[in-house]
Amino acid sequence: MAAMACNNPVKNPTQMQEERDANPSQASSEEIATQAQQFAKGEGLRGSGVMTKGNYKFIVRVNGDGTERTIKIASQDLRGDTTKPMTDSTVLHDIKGKVTSTTVSDLDNDGNPEVFCFTRSDGTDAVGSVYGVTFINHQPVRIFSGDVDNASIPGYKGNDTFYVQQPYVVRKYLGEKNMQTIKYTLNKDNQKYILKENK
Repeated sequence: MAAMACNNPVKNPTQMQEERDANPSQASSEEIATQAQQFAKGEGLRGSGVMTKGNYKFIVRVNGDGTERTIKIASQDLRGDTTKPMTDSTVLHDIKGKVTSTTVSDLDNDGNPEVFCFTRSDGTDAVGSVYGVTFINHQPVRIFSGDVDNASIPGYKGNDTFYVQQPYVVRKYLGEKNMQTIKYTLNKDNQKYILKENK
């Protein structure tokens, strides 16, 4: 009888820790697999691992279900003592839909990073939302979704996908006949940060 060899995809705890140490800015294979399983079960992402931008390190965690979902964003200044716990954090409440992805950027090129979390609702409409925080002098400041929440997009039929394409947050959605695109810029209005449609 011929024997077939295969690579075992399961990693032991030491291998997973080595993977995290070798790639601190990436989600581990364990986290990616867990996220995929949770999303398949309709729970959305529960965590995004670690992201870095400039002198910042971020950890985003999604908790709860569709009725009480929250997003916690913790930041750390990499120029300081990185052995200390991440104390600068903010929690976003009443999150609508599943968190499908997260990203870190600097859309307005002011040197202050933003963390964006993109969501999509259940059902055939799959309406998306954007939740964001910018960090001014390492202090979290909420970004308002602004024009993203415009309910009167001509021909809009949902099926949203959001992503960052510098210097925009890009929305792809189903129009009357095909996929359409809207780009949003990050604007400072008095002391408030808000996303506005790029026209």
